[in-house]
Amino acid sequence: MQIEVEKLTAEGESFAHKYAPGELLLDEEDIRLSTEATVVGCATRKRDEVRLRGTIKAGVEVACDRCLSAVAVPVEIEFDASFVPASVQSGAGENLELKPDDLRLDFYEGESLDIDSLVREQILLALPMQFLCREECKGLCPWCRADLNAGEHSCEHREVDPRWAALAELKREQD
Repeated sequence: MQIEVEKLTAEGESFAHKYAPGELLLDEEDIRLSTEATVVGCATRKRDEVRLRGTIKAGVEVACDRCLSAVAVPVEIEFDASFVPASVQSGAGENLELKPDDLRLDFYEGESLDIDSLVREQILLALPMQFLCREECKGLCPWCRADLNAGEHSCEHREVDPRWAALAELKREQD
């Protein structure tokens, strides 16, 4: 979705868009939209600075970090982002010290602002660092890759770390 910068005023202009599950790619291998993502907000402009405020609601499907099964994660985000033209950045030298106010700014090029990247970024930042289908997830067998949550596991492959092999042999002799 594009927002025309020249049409914006200080009073603001509201915007809304719905992304179908396949429409917005999250640039991650195991993360995708599972339900429609809705973004609603208001865009204002003060001189060169454009400010976007609003909310994003979406359903995201991710892979469990232990067993790789699908996990549904609801996401509801409030955002407040400010943008300035990229030409403002190009006049600065390499040894520029950032001030705290500079960290809240992003840049745009051209006559319009693409909010798809903002929505993608906000969804990815809202997700937890680790995804688990359930807290007691056992994961996958490291040798045969079977799901250990599925019940009995008959993999007999038990590789012993060579550093512990002497102790394993000693235990066998005592039994």
